[in-house]
Amino acid sequence: MLYRGGYGVGAAALAALVALTSLPSLAAERALEQWPVKPVRVLVGQEAGSALDNAVRTLAPALGEALGQPLVLDNRPGLGGMIAMQVALNATPDGYTLVNAGTPQMIAPHTFRRMSYDFQRDFLPIARLTVTQNVLVVPASVPAGDVRALVDWLRSRPGHWNMASAGIGSASHLAGMLFNTMTAVQAVHVPYKGGAAAIGALLSGDAQYMITPLAAAIGQVRGGKLRALAVAGEARAPQLPDVPTLHEAGVKGYRGSGWNGLFAPRGVPSAVVTRAAAASVAALSRPAVREQLQQAGVEAGPLVGAELETFMREERARFAAAARAADLRPE
Repeated sequence: MLYRGGYGVGAAALAALVALTSLPSLAAERALEQWPVKPVRVLVGQEAGSALDNAVRTLAPALGEALGQPLVLDNRPGLGGMIAMQVALNATPDGYTLVNAGTPQMIAPHTFRRMSYDFQRDFLPIARLTVTQNVLVVPASVPAGDVRALVDWLRSRPGHWNMASAGIGSASHLAGMLFNTMTAVQAVHVPYKGGAAAIGALLSGDAQYMITPLAAAIGQVRGGKLRALAVAGEARAPQLPDVPTLHEAGVKGYRGSGWNGLFAPRGVPSAVVTRAAAASVAALSRPAVREQLQQAGVEAGPLVGAELETFMREERARFAAAARAADLRPE
């Protein structure tokens, strides 16, 4: 039927057919060039008001401004962030559903035997956004003014003192167990239902030390109820410039900071990833934004491209080592 009436008519019909079938792809290309043309949803795997949620909300207005469209935060807490990740993976990969992820996704493979996704395979890294300093804290009643004194005190009665955490498999659990392993300390790990409960145990004297996100402890440190002995990052925290890093304090090579970033479900066009990465860097370069993040207890930590890929490889190795130190087995 296509060639009825001779070659010329057939060629014209064929050309028209090609033009018609090309329209959707051309429209898609134009839409991609203009991305985003509507608000972008960002899934957050923790509850509103959490340290992670506060960090994302602090950054969201500047990031939306850099993109030219507002960000709509969609909190989907539960299962260590797995619910948010699955919602993102089920979304159409058009760039209008992104997800905030980071440290919890490094931990999840070591705590859950069965997962409905593979973080490394199913998600594209866009940018690391912020870094959360962890801090080694003790209640004022503990007779240790620095890390060396704490280690000596803990070693004096092996297995007698309690180390608090926000729960089995939490970042504070792994960070604390890695500290114990690297300092040859034996203590009883007491998991609590969340960071607030763990901090409460320190204040009541039920636990003697903990490595916790700085944002969770900074108020008690400033109020004198908790003593900060060291921070766990590669550099000192600007909020506590006189407090050394654990590496500086003698635990050589220790690194235990948390982080979060922006990710897209695999299948999102590379142009969207590139644009979102550039907008993230632009937003995090603004002095006002960096100051706001610092006030929220986190630090701007932009990484994109190959540097981000390298960082994530190192993080996977670090958390694997911490999981072994904690004798953590997926359940």
